[in-house]
Amino acid sequence: MNDNIIKVCGLKKHFVGGTVKALDGIDLEIKRGEVIVIIGPSGCGKSTFLRSLNLLEKPTSGNIFFNGVDINDPKVDINTHRQKMGMVFQQFNLFPHLSIRKNITLAPIKLLKKPKETAEKEAMSLLKRVGLEDRAEAYPSQLSGGQKQRIAIVRALAMDPEVMLFDEPTSALDPEMVGEVLDVMKELAQEGMTMAVVTHEMGFAKEVADRVIFMDGGKIEEMGTPEEIFGNPKSPRLRDFLGKVL
Repeated sequence: MNDNIIKVCGLKKHFVGGTVKALDGIDLEIKRGEVIVIIGPSGCGKSTFLRSLNLLEKPTSGNIFFNGVDINDPKVDINTHRQKMGMVFQQFNLFPHLSIRKNITLAPIKLLKKPKETAEKEAMSLLKRVGLEDRAEAYPSQLSGGQKQRIAIVRALAMDPEVMLFDEPTSALDPEMVGEVLDVMKELAQEGMTMAVVTHEMGFAKEVADRVIFMDGGKIEEMGTPEEIFGNPKSPRLRDFLGKVL
């Protein structure tokens, strides 16, 4: 079996009639169980790239193979594939009128057709894992930002995904809440979850990433292990970027 779970070929995304090249020819393979961290300046295409992996952003051209299937093919049922890709955003996107338990069990019951008892048992187990089992009957408005983001991660995990995509998951949080979210992500990485993470948290990238990708101007400017990217950056653009953020 091919150990690449995602393969991206010649991915382009243009806006404003082709004058703005958010993605300008991305080629990347992500292996099963690999943690990829994507860094780069604002506006370089990081989030557009991540959102393209499950077609929340429709590419202008190129191919995205997920488990060998080109999900950019119009004949493919993208919703089936999205169920296998958990996505966590900057904003938590929880349903304010539902309890935490119902936020987590809604999709597994409706989309995966899990029995309610099974979904609820799994939800409680996931909540326990992130230290929030006592908040199951609370509502999103009663939680801190860090708690909401941990719930957002749990909600994605409740769908039994093969890949987790994180789009700047800590950028909307107060500094003291960042650690509690990163800890959950580190644990997932240690358990072998395939992850693609867009983040400004360079400490997380150094500690957890198998590979770090530096994007600039819609392209992959440099790619390597954390040691290579942070310890021996080759491109002047990456050196300049790291000089500002480290």
